[in-house]
Amino acid sequence: MAYQDNDDQIAALIHRIQVYVFPRRIRTREFFVNFDPLRSGRVTKVQFQRALDTGGAKLSDIEGELLAEHFTQDGPNVQKPQVVNYVQFCDAVDKVFNDVDLSFQPGLDVSRNGFGDSMLKASVTSFIPRDVEDMERLDHIMHRLATLCKCRGIVFKYIYQECERSLNPSPAMTNPRRAGKVTKNQFIRMFPFKKEFSEEEQQLLMERYLTDSGDVHFQSIHNDISEVLSPEPPPFPESNLILKPDGTQWSHMTLNPVSKIQSKVVEKRLRLNEYFSDFDPLRKGFCTAGQLKTVLTILNLEREVDRNDFNHIVDAYSREDGMFCYALFCRDINAAFSTPGLEKDPLACTPLPDASTTAPGRRNRMTLSEKERKKFNDLEDKIRSRITKRRILMMPTFLDMDKAHKGLVTRSQFGRCMGILGFALDQTEIAILSAVYCDRGNHNDFNYRDFIKANDERDEDVEIAMAQLNAPYQDQAPSKYFNGLRVHPLDRAGSPIC
Repeated sequence: MAYQDNDDQIAALIHRIQVYVFPRRIRTREFFVNFDPLRSGRVTKVQFQRALDTGGAKLSDIEGELLAEHFTQDGPNVQKPQVVNYVQFCDAVDKVFNDVDLSFQPGLDVSRNGFGDSMLKASVTSFIPRDVEDMERLDHIMHRLATLCKCRGIVFKYIYQECERSLNPSPAMTNPRRAGKVTKNQFIRMFPFKKEFSEEEQQLLMERYLTDSGDVHFQSIHNDISEVLSPEPPPFPESNLILKPDGTQWSHMTLNPVSKIQSKVVEKRLRLNEYFSDFDPLRKGFCTAGQLKTVLTILNLEREVDRNDFNHIVDAYSREDGMFCYALFCRDINAAFSTPGLEKDPLACTPLPDASTTAPGRRNRMTLSEKERKKFNDLEDKIRSRITKRRILMMPTFLDMDKAHKGLVTRSQFGRCMGILGFALDQTEIAILSAVYCDRGNHNDFNYRDFIKANDERDEDVEIAMAQLNAPYQDQAPSKYFNGLRVHPLDRAGSPIC
């Protein structure tokens, strides 16, 4: 080979070596270190050519001698015959991988190896797609193909890797079967979007990427559609909570917050004065609003009142300077336990709190209109009549759904139980009943105990028997007409006759 300029000759030879070593990921320095045991960075000219031949670079003797002459050094520290500086040669070749010293620039963003050089990329990638007549339609096909691969998460080259074969080895792969090409029949058989693309569009795609041997270069198709796809990973799937707007009016919306707290205090048998006295050492009966919130938190009552209810209580029992009168607040709460001024009336009887006292805190029912209430009464009359006539025992069926015996089932479980018992209720009728017996502040928890109690009324004898069974234990009373010795007859009024 005749070269006109020495610099152009050296650049062309180094480029040939870079084209060879880049796809094979060869480090040329490894072939020279065996000839340099002292690590001086220099070898002889013969050793230089032998290392090039060992690395696989196909250079003639003249080309190898020309490279050796170019990298020969002269100086007092250079000992002959080791005059060829192979370190400079390896650095020039290794620029194809990285042309900067990252040890001095650790934060540098390095591009993909070798793809900054367009000539090198063209040398490594020997396949060039063919031109077709309708390029505008082909661009539309490639855009659709890239969009489908992105939306469905398909990597195009993975579909054909089991079918690819080639007689010539790929420079980037040691296995000759990995060449990025398949036959036409294999391409059509494995094409993933047969419903989205017609046969004519598939033929146009194969015509564009057809090789000289008649195969289809699917690797080039993958490279072309990957250029328009974003390298960023797809967004992480999220499931945001979007609540359906609910215009239902609940009883707690109109309930006085003092009554709500009172019901919970009665239910838990709490004494509020003892907790407020810790913040009032002088026993003046006043504290701050923050101390009130602390007391409610200690008693686990802060869940029962929201911000509006808390502000309502503070405004109702606060004086002008903002101090909260807890003494008056505790008096109103404790009214459910005792009657104020009871010491002035020692014969007065104070009733004990019952279920109606704690009902405001335990029940949160929907507010029904007159029309809805009438529909509910008519539906309950029908259910009550059917239960009475057929003597249906309802409790065991509901207990099968309520293993924990909480007295609650879901709305769908209620519909299933009524279907098992022979009541053909549609969704509208179930919604009417749920509007009354879903009393936990939601649309799902159905209170079946109240439903059975309202529709399956017990007989008077059963009620008396249940009352006697649940009554306190009493010893057996002595006989009125027999004292153990003789019988005393009774008169018509039930008194013994002397």
